[in-house]
Amino acid sequence: MLGASGHIGQAIVRELLAQGWQVTAATRRHRLPEGCAEGCALAVGDADLPGQLDRWAAGHDAVFDAAAPYPMHLFLGAAAGQPPPVAHAAARMARLLQAVQRAGAALLHVSSYTTLPRPPGEGALQALEAAARRRLHPYFAAKATMQELALAAAAQGAPVAVINPTACLGPWDRRPRELCVLPLLAAGQVPALVSQPLNVIDVRDVARAARLALEQRLFDQPIALAGHDSRTELLAARVCRLAGLPPPRRRWPARLAAGSMLCAEAGWALLGRPSPVPALGSLLVLDGYAMPPSDAQRRLGVLPRPLVETLRDALDWYRRIGYC
Repeated sequence: MLGASGHIGQAIVRELLAQGWQVTAATRRHRLPEGCAEGCALAVGDADLPGQLDRWAAGHDAVFDAAAPYPMHLFLGAAAGQPPPVAHAAARMARLLQAVQRAGAALLHVSSYTTLPRPPGEGALQALEAAARRRLHPYFAAKATMQELALAAAAQGAPVAVINPTACLGPWDRRPRELCVLPLLAAGQVPALVSQPLNVIDVRDVARAARLALEQRLFDQPIALAGHDSRTELLAARVCRLAGLPPPRRRWPARLAAGSMLCAEAGWALLGRPSPVPALGSLLVLDGYAMPPSDAQRRLGVLPRPLVETLRDALDWYRRIGYC
């Protein structure tokens, strides 16, 4: 399990252990994620080191990749001496595909809804904006490039499956608190909201779909995974209601919010520092849209659990770790 300490990675580890799998958690951290210690081996290392992916894949029947690299910051990569993000992502995916092939293993790659075709009937302005986002931020190109390589290997007969979840909510998120909107809402620390359609899915449903996709050997196409359609302000109102707080009253246009965050990130970059809240999150919100569960998701039998269950469990988790 690559990325075992991340949000989706932890969910997949727990799903596999619950289903009787023997799991090796590959991570840079020197301890297993909470709740994953029993029945789970630990493999510490850096996937970018030569031969590391081969060492991790050896002796395993399947590799789950929830650690695919993507750039968070738009302006600091070259200045910090980091490799070009899209080339780095492509090289890492090529090494991973070679490693699982040499190990005789199957691969499950966690991609993104941003690599899927835009919804039919989308207006010309929205299509132009989506294209502009993809030119602006390398996140989109990195995700698309990794998925293309994975699907190309599958087309040549390699046992490679790809899942494309929408925005993931639920327990076990360990990102920095300032990047987690739910606990900020629950603490009354979000001054204003944007209004934008989006789809959210429980991370546990994503984990179940990942397991079933490999078990059912669905290697021929990306599997779009959707949960519940909402709007950002309505979702925020539900979170605040569960937390016993009134939702923020102020509204910002989503485009203005994204533009402001891009300017702020550029300002931090001029100081040689990463923005504490990268603009990528606001760009991903702008990229969201309503999405029904796909036919492939239905065939897997993964129907979205109730949204209120996801929100309650997520808030309980954030309270447990002191985020709200």
